[in-house]
Amino acid sequence: MGLVILNFKAYEEATGSKAEELSKICKETAEATGARIIVAPQTADILRTSPLIETIAQSASSIKPGSGTGSNLVESLKQAGAVGSILNHSEHRIPHMQISETVLRLKEAGMISVVCAQDDEEAKALAEFAPDYIAVEPPELIGSGVSVSQSKPEVVTKTVENIKQVNPDVKVLCGAGISNGSDVKKALELGVDGVLLASAFTKAADPRAVLLDICGGL
Repeated sequence: MGLVILNFKAYEEATGSKAEELSKICKETAEATGARIIVAPQTADILRTSPLIETIAQSASSIKPGSGTGSNLVESLKQAGAVGSILNHSEHRIPHMQISETVLRLKEAGMISVVCAQDDEEAKALAEFAPDYIAVEPPELIGSGVSVSQSKPEVVTKTVENIKQVNPDVKVLCGAGISNGSDVKKALELGVDGVLLASAFTKAADPRAVLLDICGGL
């Protein structure tokens, strides 16, 4: 079954105790459907969500222990309960060299890396760094409610092709506008291993119903 990663971003609906409530929904849905669901809350909420559901950070730093005020130290994230991190999201872009270094730091800590790419060409370049996952997310579709799998399927198929040419071990995710089970089903038909989404779940009037629908497309 495919993977669902839910990015909580910095939404009020997914902050603090609300992040915990959403994680409980994720846990119950995962148990009911057998889907693998991972959440990515704000750093301060990792301690709240990680006892409930598999949790990754929204970002991580390439630094090693020492000076580095304001950084997200890999070791600190792991001790808080995170099993990995998103890197290079469109809202938090970082240089490719830094991505390479951070992927390595995460590997050294036994943690997974989910690296975001804006298009198939960037995905190909990022595959050289051998992250665990690459998520293709055209920035113009993020939060739009128009899924890349439905509106730009060629971007998804080309991304899968490019990544597998470079490193067949890298798994591919599809993000940007994923909103329902039909979007997920189409994405998997295009060759990806799972989806990455945010507002369709976190800002939904009934997040449980949305997540059940999403998992129904796996």
